[in-house]
Amino acid sequence: MKKLHYILLLAVSFLMTNCNTDDDGFYNNVFVDVPGLVTMDAHSNTYTVGEKLYVNTNFSRYLPDGSTTLDAYHTTGADQFAFSYVIEKQVNATTWEVVSVNDSQLDIIKGTAQNGSYVYGICKYNATNEKYEYRVGFPLLSAGTYRLSWGYNSDSLNSVELRSLSPATRLILNINSVVTGLDSSGFYHFTVTP
Repeated sequence: MKKLHYILLLAVSFLMTNCNTDDDGFYNNVFVDVPGLVTMDAHSNTYTVGEKLYVNTNFSRYLPDGSTTLDAYHTTGADQFAFSYVIEKQVNATTWEVVSVNDSQLDIIKGTAQNGSYVYGICKYNATNEKYEYRVGFPLLSAGTYRLSWGYNSDSLNSVELRSLSPATRLILNINSVVTGLDSSGFYHFTVTP
């Protein structure tokens, strides 16, 4: 009887050591780094109440990948890429609160966006110019000190992660794109004056 227990223990141990724990491979996730795909409009970090902070993407389906070019549209079949960002207002020296507006207050020029505890943005593929596009203005409704961060769904401090919304059987492309103008903690700081 002891021999049977040892054989079962050995068999279970063998099965457990051969399990595939590579979730990215299982879910067909691939990663690429392409800097500068997401920007904020060039502005002097000072806005006035009533202005909008615009976030933009306008990147080609053909992405540099080392010494080759990756065709994001052909590879993923995705006509959309999603990303998120958070806008917060300073309450006191150590406290920040998330700023939320109604979706109808967002100035959506290209792509789509939804606002809650963060802005969920979707870049949409434009077949005419073969680019993924997003341009949305977030209304600045009150004076104060603000910050924007890209890290809602990420641990990265200096980049935004764009994820392809691929059909179920296709590859999911995760693009890590470094954003300029951020402090060492990953925030873009700005002030809104009356």
